[in-house]
Amino acid sequence: MDKLEAVIAYLCENYPHKSELSKARLTKLVYLADWKSCIESNKQISGIEWVFNHYGPYVDDIYNAAILSPNFNVERSTNFYGNKKEIISLKMPILNNRLSTSEKRIMDHVIEETKRLNWDQFIQLVYSTYPVLTGTRGKKLDLVAMARAYEVADEEC
Repeated sequence: MDKLEAVIAYLCENYPHKSELSKARLTKLVYLADWKSCIESNKQISGIEWVFNHYGPYVDDIYNAAILSPNFNVERSTNFYGNKKEIISLKMPILNNRLSTSEKRIMDHVIEETKRLNWDQFIQLVYSTYPVLTGTRGKKLDLVAMARAYEVADEEC
């Protein structure tokens, strides 16, 4: 299991509301974990090259990893508004997850901070992050560099 799969598996295994782990929410949970990791340790957990899509961070890497891996199920469903969504779940518990203790702590923090948020609140959190507020649509989000800039901006305040 590669690192990205380990991240996805950890979220699928530990997020308390499994039916909310849509492609979009799971992608943004990984983004939040990467952002927090960059702030704390100057490196991402997942290794994804994030792109500022139409409204926020998005890549197909997470969905593609789930589709291609025998460790995950991808089930088509509908959301509260009747729109199609795809729920990603873990087929069986992972016994030897490759994440470090500090990476798991970051992932647990992201889960704890987001588990009570409905979709609108969750998206508002994602959109309020420094990379989204300062990034350019269609461009790569260099989270490590943005974390350094964020620290400088925070110190100046």
